[in-house]
Amino acid sequence: MKYLPLGLDVRDRICLVVGGGEVGTRKVRTLLRAGAAVTLVTPQATQELEALVESGTVRWVRESFRNGHLLGAFLAVAATDDDGLNARLTQEARRRGVLVCDASSAERSQVIFGALHHGDGFTLAVFTDGRDPSRAREIRDRIAAQPPDTQG
Repeated sequence: MKYLPLGLDVRDRICLVVGGGEVGTRKVRTLLRAGAAVTLVTPQATQELEALVESGTVRWVRESFRNGHLLGAFLAVAATDDDGLNARLTQEARRRGVLVCDASSAERSQVIFGALHHGDGFTLAVFTDGRDPSRAREIRDRIAAQPPDTQG
């Protein structure tokens, strides 16, 4: 086991997501569900992210990442398709003591996101130590599809 599965309270904490594509969109969704104060840093974003910004749910810094964007962040997520930028962000976040997830590299990440399922009063998380996110989603879906145990 490379990562310790745990719950992390991000409510009202500044969580920075760098990258406005599909991966960034998924990470923003997850962080919002957990109550984070999400700041998106990217020149362009998906329509879903634009709608979240328009509603006031997400703060959008419409520019390329700079190290100063990490100021005050609790968690940073590198979610771009630029490996060099993700590596630079990860290194700078670590230097500043900001928890960091590099969606393109589990090896550079301190934190990884599991495949999550929210049920009635519970959350299921499946991790593959960052090696195979699609397998984690597959296992999550198989478990979530099981009928609840009504005997307990």
